Amino acid sequence: MEPVFISVGVMVGALLLIAYYVQNGVGGMSQPLQTLGRFLLVKAPAGAVDLFDDSAGRGGRTWARFGLAWLVLAGTLGFVGRWHDWDATALDSLASLGWSYDDGSGLATTISMTLRTGLVMVFIGTTLTATARTSGGRLSSEASASMMALVFTGVSLLVLLLPTLAGLFGMDAATEDLLSKVVSSVVLHTVVGGALLVNVLITLANRGDAPIAYTSWFLLNALVVMLVAPLLYIGGELGSGTQTVWLAQAALEGWLPLALMLGTAYAVIPAASERAIWSSSLATASLALLFLTVPAVSVRQVDAPVLLENLGGILMTFSMLPLLAASVNLLQTARSGAAQAFSSPAGLAGVLAMFLLPIYAVGAYFSGMETLVGEASLHGLNMALSHGLFFTVGGLLALSATLGYLPQANGRPAADTGGASTAVWMVALGGFLATVSTALSTLATRAVERGVSDEDMVEAALANMAGFDLVGAFLFYGVALGFMIAASVSVRIGFSPASASTSVGSDIRSYALSGGSTSIRSLLGRGVGLDTELIIGGDGKAAAGSTVIAVRADLHNDEVTEFPQDADAVPEELQMLADYLDETKQDVFSFFRSIDLDDSGSIDARELQNALRGAKIANLPPWDMGRLIAAIDIDGDGQINLPELDITVARLRAPSPEEE
Repeated sequence: MEPVFISVGVMVGALLLIAYYVQNGVGGMSQPLQTLGRFLLVKAPAGAVDLFDDSAGRGGRTWARFGLAWLVLAGTLGFVGRWHDWDATALDSLASLGWSYDDGSGLATTISMTLRTGLVMVFIGTTLTATARTSGGRLSSEASASMMALVFTGVSLLVLLLPTLAGLFGMDAATEDLLSKVVSSVVLHTVVGGALLVNVLITLANRGDAPIAYTSWFLLNALVVMLVAPLLYIGGELGSGTQTVWLAQAALEGWLPLALMLGTAYAVIPAASERAIWSSSLATASLALLFLTVPAVSVRQVDAPVLLENLGGILMTFSMLPLLAASVNLLQTARSGAAQAFSSPAGLAGVLAMFLLPIYAVGAYFSGMETLVGEASLHGLNMALSHGLFFTVGGLLALSATLGYLPQANGRPAADTGGASTAVWMVALGGFLATVSTALSTLATRAVERGVSDEDMVEAALANMAGFDLVGAFLFYGVALGFMIAASVSVRIGFSPASASTSVGSDIRSYALSGGSTSIRSLLGRGVGLDTELIIGGDGKAAAGSTVIAVRADLHNDEVTEFPQDADAVPEELQMLADYLDETKQDVFSFFRSIDLDDSGSIDARELQNALRGAKIANLPPWDMGRLIAAIDIDGDGQINLPELDITVARLRAPSPEEE
């Protein structure tokens, strides 16, 4: 039992180590390590990175585009696989091309590989884009990220073609198996994951005072798993450690796609609903518990002592919590901005994904538990539900990212056509109903095999139930078509011109300014538009009741002199908040209760950001919220409680010495 505990310690220790140093830094070693990392990203291998575009957003976009192409292939093969379940002789005509997997095992492996590759690539592209947007607008090396996307695609194709190549070159089965494991584990995951991890770490190191978003945390942990798990897998294979191999496979097939899926969900749904995450506590719980439990997807039976089996069953039970927490949290987030979330196909896809996630999670849990600690008679059902989860929930989140989040992040309009909505509903309904049909077929087959002893009667009964597989294939055809339609819409968006102008609409008709300094970016972030009337040096109150802020505007030829603001000055957004409470006749207690969404008795940066946006005071990015929290936070705990907010508003309402 010692090897599996050592492997768990290595995996969890690596996750904790990365989390600690990302949060606290590495002191004086930061700059040398960043310099070394940039050198590796830009110069290794020499000259190859120069072939790729290094413009902002290019890396994430490349990953997502390759991933969507893989999803189209996975959807097509998924339909063929379900048709093969109904008619096992459907692919016999391919024997002349070298098809020798009459039992469908080769096709099933190919479907799993293409599906996992497509989802991982789309999710990595989305989370890379989200991380870059909160850390200076770009990755440390967009070109390196694009190159890794091409490497990941090429190596994935090589893994799929290895059986054919092995037959052409006359390799024996042992050599083919070893080569497949080395290429798929070490090259595909470790090399690519290591390069992406270095890129993301340098990007986050240059984020300034901005907090690390939950999407970035999920991406970081997924990349650590992508780096460490293949090494454990190879070590287990070389040392005949079946338990270590089982753990590494569970990490690569469970932790990795689930972490990237939740990271994508925490990016696309708040963006579509235009609301901050409903509960930071639930988000933290889903992040922490995911990597401390045994995932219930793609469960394999393992030869282990009873103690380890029972421990694995307990941890698998707790694996429901992060998925349910994420589902509730993001559905509540979408509910708070329902008008925005349901107005676009991308937002609808994200909401449907979170609605279906608990259903799949519960089914995968019960079948996975029976596979792990029982006789594994429901292993086929667990694999069917796992594929259904990734095809349906993962596919919907992939559509939400490629049809809405990624185009908007790159300056293009989100998809709002009927084709995009059709693709979303076809994937949602087709995937869910096909999974139900497959599950019924599996359960009915198991019941017949257990209840009928006569083999002739078993074959006759199973032949009569083949209709489940036929119906499942017909329904799954909607998933394949949905991916194709989404790909065509995504291509059309990609070739459309980037938005030449941004929205200049503003609810603020006039804005009062007085002595001091500010920036145009800061004014735009507070809702000032191109048509807003700026009153400089006035009596301190504009027609719309906006607050006086400190500004100095000196024009001298083409030179602009910046005057730093007083470090002790109260942020102007807080003064605007106090004026807003006066104008709306709200007391501090009522306002506090209305923005404390999780009823925790304290307000974090996201809840304050959401409140300022909802009141049309300011639309600040996450990295600007730290100074507002610091101006209100008296006890220094990083949260705002009711007395602190009351004291701050009272100070702002008090007359200044000059006014007295």
